[in-house]
Amino acid sequence: MSRILIRILCTTVVICAAMWPFRHNISELPLWQKSDPAENVVPEFDTDGYWHYQDFIAKKNPDQTISFYGTKSQYGAYLAGRVAHLRQDFENAAEYYKIATDKDKDNVSLNRTVYVILTSLGQIDRAVPYARKEMETEKRELLAPLVVAVKEFADKNYATSREIMASIDDKLYVGLINPLFNAWAYAGERDEEKAIAAIDSIVNDPSLNVMRLFHKGMIYDYLGNKEKASECYVTIAQKYPKDVTYRILEVITNFYVRLGNKDDALRLLGRYNDDGLLSMLLKDIEIKIDNANAATAPIIDTPQKGLAEALFNIGTLFRTAHNGSEVAQFYIAISSYLNPEYEVSKIALANVLEESGMLKEANKYYAQIGKDSGSYFIARLKMIENYNSMEEYDAAENQLKILLQSYPDNTQLLSDLAGINSNQRKDAEAVKLYQQALASIKQEQPSNWPIYYAMAVSYDRLNQKDKSEASLQRALELSNRDPNVLNYLGYSWLVENKNPDDAVAMILEAYRQYPYDGHITDSLGWVYYKLGQYDKAIGFLEQASDLNSGNAAISDHLGDAYWMGGRKNEAVFQWRHALVFKEDAEAIDKNLIEQKIENGIEHNELIQLHDKELLKALDEISIKKNDK
Repeated sequence: MSRILIRILCTTVVICAAMWPFRHNISELPLWQKSDPAENVVPEFDTDGYWHYQDFIAKKNPDQTISFYGTKSQYGAYLAGRVAHLRQDFENAAEYYKIATDKDKDNVSLNRTVYVILTSLGQIDRAVPYARKEMETEKRELLAPLVVAVKEFADKNYATSREIMASIDDKLYVGLINPLFNAWAYAGERDEEKAIAAIDSIVNDPSLNVMRLFHKGMIYDYLGNKEKASECYVTIAQKYPKDVTYRILEVITNFYVRLGNKDDALRLLGRYNDDGLLSMLLKDIEIKIDNANAATAPIIDTPQKGLAEALFNIGTLFRTAHNGSEVAQFYIAISSYLNPEYEVSKIALANVLEESGMLKEANKYYAQIGKDSGSYFIARLKMIENYNSMEEYDAAENQLKILLQSYPDNTQLLSDLAGINSNQRKDAEAVKLYQQALASIKQEQPSNWPIYYAMAVSYDRLNQKDKSEASLQRALELSNRDPNVLNYLGYSWLVENKNPDDAVAMILEAYRQYPYDGHITDSLGWVYYKLGQYDKAIGFLEQASDLNSGNAAISDHLGDAYWMGGRKNEAVFQWRHALVFKEDAEAIDKNLIEQKIENGIEHNELIQLHDKELLKALDEISIKKNDK
């Protein structure tokens, strides 16, 4: 196994709590899955566009105003916008596209791109002129009338907004989006009967029952019909308790408190619990209940905020659809525009941006969550995680230290700060922080094993082998023999020729659990190498290289196996690759590799195994084909 440091961020951040239903326990909420950002390969383009973009970035004013130096031609502005777009620099892409559009007013495709980007950024006021132009085209996109209608709604032109939405002949709009839109528009005109009728016109689908009741309740509450609002909320709590979201819980408890029923609010809150980060959100609701009274303002006190809830609900529906993230971003961005105070939409929008690999943009939204919010802690943790991913360790460390001022004994923050130091190879400081993190634990749990594992890695790099081994043994015990821990400890013993039977047994156990992990497969290949079984070693090491291409340590091992197997040209080829690969580069001895390139390998110090059952298992095992 090549020595890897798994970046341990002992967080299970569940920021989607506000939009996903409480199941039996709030901690069981499904997480939005993060997909790997698609590679953005910049195609060939005119260098004029590239330098327009580069020049703008270099000459950007400190106040971030735009100075389009060098974008005299429509073509040059378009190319600069294209480069920014491919680099996911949407703010600047929109500005360049706007210049190109102004110079080519009949370019439908470019006009469409501008308003789509501006809408996705929540800049609805700026998107509207381009959306209106789109509506004049023969084949207009559905988003254009939605953008214009939202602007009219925000300006309280409710009838006009309904007329625009009525022009959209689409099944989803007719069956769901338009009824919600119309309901809140009628609510803005104080027409309860038509508002509720609009909600009732939503397509008859049991999965939408809670949404239907929730919006009815909010509309009744906004229009002063507390009795009807209460009926809706009671029905949700009694008939659909597992479909209650954090946001629904927040709105209903706010309603009860304003009626003077704090006990009912606390009783409802008490039905949901969590021992992790979500407990902070629930605690935030509890504090609001304690501090509230009959004069407390309702959460939804304008039709604009009501429509924001509706469009946010639509956005979260798209989140669950295949390839629905981009469309979800539009609706969530519009929701945030209609209700800038709606923190959940900011967090959701940040999460969508994260999935697209736009971590800097995501952090802009996380940064808008204030200290007095129950979501503040979680938002900052997400910011820190993104800074780590971008390798902006100073920014991550600064945010952690700010949080630690308020939570000085927080295990997670201490271990995260230790991880940042470990990433920068400040292992002595990392060990101290890991020890502080462990000392802060009131009762040790199996979930604490990553701290021991990460601390073992730092001890190992400090050449404190005994302490590293002790930490790994504890991690192994707490984790119920996690394959990563088995592999790390087994490989450590293997390279030291220490406890060879136990070392090989651990690696084999790890491989049986994770046969398609490159590092574990590499370790097993190295076992065969140390046994002198070079053909089998080559087979496993080649698979490890396929699983983790670009890994320095694996290429080094494969080179050794090739050499001892008589394939010397291929060995040198692999060793040369090992010198330039970045992954696990710290695990190889570059001087030794250069010597091997020059002189080859004279001999391989083999290990001796005495466990006959283990030897039999090694003889029987074969390479598993990766059909995934």
